[in-house]
Amino acid sequence: MDFTHIKHGETLINELLTSGSSVPLSTLIECLAISRRSVFYTINRVNEELAANHLDEIENIRGVGYRLPSTTRKAILEAQPTKVMATSYHELFAGQFHFGSLEAADRLMLTFFCLLSRPATSLTEQMTIFRVSKNTVIKDNHLISQHLPAGLTIKNSRKGKYVAGDEALKRRWVFENFRQLSELIQPQFAGNDSANFRQQLKLLERITGNAFTNDSMTLLVNFAHWLIERQVNHHLPARHLSANDYSLTLTWADSLLNDLHIDSTAEATFLAEIVNTQAFQHVSQDNPMIPLLRPIASQMIRRFNEIAAVNLPTSDQSLNKKLTVHLVSTYYRVKYHINYRNLLVNQIKNSYRETFELVKQAVQPFNNFTGETLSDDEVALITVYFSGALRNTEIQPKEKPSVLVICSSGIGTSELLIAQLRSRYPSVHFVGPYNTFQFENIRYQSIRLVLSTIALPTMPEQIPVMTVPVIPGEADWQQIGARLHAAHLIANQHQSIQLPTLMDIIATHTKIVDPEGLENDLKSYLNNQSTHTVSPTAGSQTTVAFVKHPVNWQEALRFAMSQLVASNVITEQYVHKIIELTKTHGDYMAICKGVFLAHATPSAGVNELGFSYTLFQHPFRVDHSEKKISLVVGLAPVDQRQHLTILGRLLRCLQDDQWLTKLHQVSDRDELVKILADGQLV
Repeated sequence: MDFTHIKHGETLINELLTSGSSVPLSTLIECLAISRRSVFYTINRVNEELAANHLDEIENIRGVGYRLPSTTRKAILEAQPTKVMATSYHELFAGQFHFGSLEAADRLMLTFFCLLSRPATSLTEQMTIFRVSKNTVIKDNHLISQHLPAGLTIKNSRKGKYVAGDEALKRRWVFENFRQLSELIQPQFAGNDSANFRQQLKLLERITGNAFTNDSMTLLVNFAHWLIERQVNHHLPARHLSANDYSLTLTWADSLLNDLHIDSTAEATFLAEIVNTQAFQHVSQDNPMIPLLRPIASQMIRRFNEIAAVNLPTSDQSLNKKLTVHLVSTYYRVKYHINYRNLLVNQIKNSYRETFELVKQAVQPFNNFTGETLSDDEVALITVYFSGALRNTEIQPKEKPSVLVICSSGIGTSELLIAQLRSRYPSVHFVGPYNTFQFENIRYQSIRLVLSTIALPTMPEQIPVMTVPVIPGEADWQQIGARLHAAHLIANQHQSIQLPTLMDIIATHTKIVDPEGLENDLKSYLNNQSTHTVSPTAGSQTTVAFVKHPVNWQEALRFAMSQLVASNVITEQYVHKIIELTKTHGDYMAICKGVFLAHATPSAGVNELGFSYTLFQHPFRVDHSEKKISLVVGLAPVDQRQHLTILGRLLRCLQDDQWLTKLHQVSDRDELVKILADGQLV
């Protein structure tokens, strides 16, 4: 069964497969970017292919849309090839899976992880796993040996090289670098034990009254898979505990490992220590560290006030509470010698240079308490709390019925969405855009509906949440209207101004000489877009590139942002953050008909306002997505406002079918610059 030989056939099938219900004809026209007649032709061709494979044809539900019969849907899904992935770390480095095309630093880290994970690894095996030459392997091993963690060495055996040293040190190194390691192995690895451990962590939360951050929960779940597999053949030496070592977390860890037939006080203690070092979003007031750390937090704030000549409250106000909770996991990291890797440390030190230096002095009471000096990575984390208190950026919605708009960063894709929402429904109060952290901590009394460009967890307040595309189609607008109507925010679904309806009314009463011109003018008016020529946003840097060779999605994003990195508009970490968001939330940044808006929050590594436009002659797809992407628009925002002018023009271009057609016909950089200039984007 093959739909690739049918023009638009594969796209049609994927649209019907991904839809949970019938797909209206208008949505198919928009998705396939073809005429009504061409859609009918494509459906007929696809039906011929289905019939040839003895499958039921696409159904047309009159007045509703098109759908695949359940038996046909099942047969197509079963016929799709499944990617083979490793399910254990032993299998990952057994030689079947390969890690080519890695950057040198990433390859060095993964090579050390490989040597640490295997009993022994020969040069030939390293060449096979990493797809590099023998000389490169020898050079990599030499570099690794020069930068080994204290207490660990690389030794040779008859079967190859291996990492020797204290087992606890090896595990700590893996844990400290596990976020980056997980990103490197993700294309080849699919763990299968995480669900049970996640439930066990939820049980620990109920036992202790503490709550992990989502990032901490994910890290612990993934690390547990490696740790439990590691414990089978690598044991910690026996350890005797004092009365002060016992805790609820240790009791939980001991019980969990006993269920896995691992009877070791040393193993339970190590697991408990690792768990305690992770960030909490809430810590029970019964936690024994709270009464010890609360006065330390007050002393730190008082010391900061004295040095900076400010007057932040030292009592149990917002800053003190957040700082106290943060210091709990910080204390355990210091106590158990877990080095926190803060990838944003340089960005924070550059962006908040004076504040960072002040905080470095203000943390002295905590240094005195632990007997250790906090690293710059840890100080950078604490700087964020003080900076937030100084700027007082916590914004809450007004006490009136509202719709909350969310995206991963609070900037970028949701700005496009909220502009359209406010244009269509001027009487509705739209709040935001907010990021996911603000979403979790906002007051919900006045919120009647949440619209998000990414999937969100279920809200305990039972407020309806709807995931919507950045540029909704007609079917999406109908659903949004229905939700607004159900929330009593509009009188009926037809309260918004619909362009097709206006065109029909005008055509009834007068002859339209230039239908396309009228439609474009109306569209511009309804979206509040001026038609006069304006210059690009002042003070911003813009780059343009045209790529002729095929790339995968991660290569595409790195290339698209590379010129902004080279000109110091953004840091390399900003690119990593975009890739991480895409891995976590999928293709939500693919906003419309082959266009991907690559962006993250300014704090992820933006130095100044910038934009990049990169057109790929060979479209690519994000993992597990069927959306073909040709144009990557790189956005480097410095705040929530300065980039809105360009985003508004981009939205107008994406709603112009003629502009999109010309874009996808571009064959070199000069043509791309011209089409971007026509859209006032450069």
